[in-house]
Amino acid sequence: MLSQKISSFFIFASGAVSSILKRCPTDYAKYQGIGATVFFTGVFSAISAGYALYTVFHSYIASAVFAMLWGMMIFNLDRYIVSGMRKKSNLLSELSIALPRIILAVFIGIVIATPLELKLFESEINAEISMMQQETYKAQEDLLKQRFEADIKVVNDEIQTLRSRLSKADTERIYKQNEALAEADGTGGSKIRNMGAIYKAKAKAAEKAEADYQALYAELTPKIEEQQQKLAQIEASRQAEMDNMSRAALTGFASRLKALHRLSAKEEAIHIAGLFITILFLIIECAPILVKLISEKSPYDLRLDMHEYQYQLENLKQNTLSRLATESKIEFENKTAGFRIAETINAENEVFAHALRKEKEQIIGQSEGWFTLLRKKRIFDF
Repeated sequence: MLSQKISSFFIFASGAVSSILKRCPTDYAKYQGIGATVFFTGVFSAISAGYALYTVFHSYIASAVFAMLWGMMIFNLDRYIVSGMRKKSNLLSELSIALPRIILAVFIGIVIATPLELKLFESEINAEISMMQQETYKAQEDLLKQRFEADIKVVNDEIQTLRSRLSKADTERIYKQNEALAEADGTGGSKIRNMGAIYKAKAKAAEKAEADYQALYAELTPKIEEQQQKLAQIEASRQAEMDNMSRAALTGFASRLKALHRLSAKEEAIHIAGLFITILFLIIECAPILVKLISEKSPYDLRLDMHEYQYQLENLKQNTLSRLATESKIEFENKTAGFRIAETINAENEVFAHALRKEKEQIIGQSEGWFTLLRKKRIFDF
């Protein structure tokens, strides 16, 4: 009993007409196989769609409901594609009819195969997604650093300018001190040891350079410290934003597709495996159509053609009778309308002629002469 129900369901899935197929028992196995292929294609599409939706919403209920709807839609679409195929006497005409259906089946196969590829290579895809997350975080970090680089450069340039001025004053101070010492011990300047007047002048210049340095040091050091504090604040703000920066959660369907594409480009084994999986589902999806194309005309096809031909003859008969009845009615209406118009014209002519004769008799009865008639311009009425 159960096997009969399953067999009937597969016959229904194949799109065959049960009343005609019952008269052709040799075709039962063929159409059961076609129906089973259509059914399992719908099952695969439901699994594929359910996994694809789960990667987006992470909800078992929503995934299950959508998977059932998607599977039923693909099942119904495949059933329509298969049931629309008809065996013709000419192979080219069959191919012209089957080509749009094959193209549609190819697209359906690709749609089904892609989510299943994502599931089969899930571990590799997860590893690739981790690398993509690190790359995304590094790109975000670089953009954040670039945003603060301008402010940091301005502060560092200001600090460098202040330190250059202080370093220049320090170099001048050391140089003056060395000149005074060299004048004192006779190693430089006048080369005379303990040369009083010259030494005093150089010592005074060294003291002035020391005083200028100390004054400049006292002036610039707070400014340098202020700029350093500003630099520290900028660095702290940048670090705070980097700490608060959230890592990209690349867990969506599009991210997994991108990861699979990157893996296919890098790993030839994954590329070949994915290609074979896609070809497998394309073959499964196109199998019912290919079976109908390569098979010979069976008794079911002949009976179906005869049934359709009888319907066409009956339809042609009804259309012909309807056309003939319409043409007869139109012809009858045309002839009767013409006869009515002709009779109406004759009747009006008789009435007009009668009125003229009566008027003529009245004029003659009044004994009016021909001159009177001519004067009244009524002579031509007779």
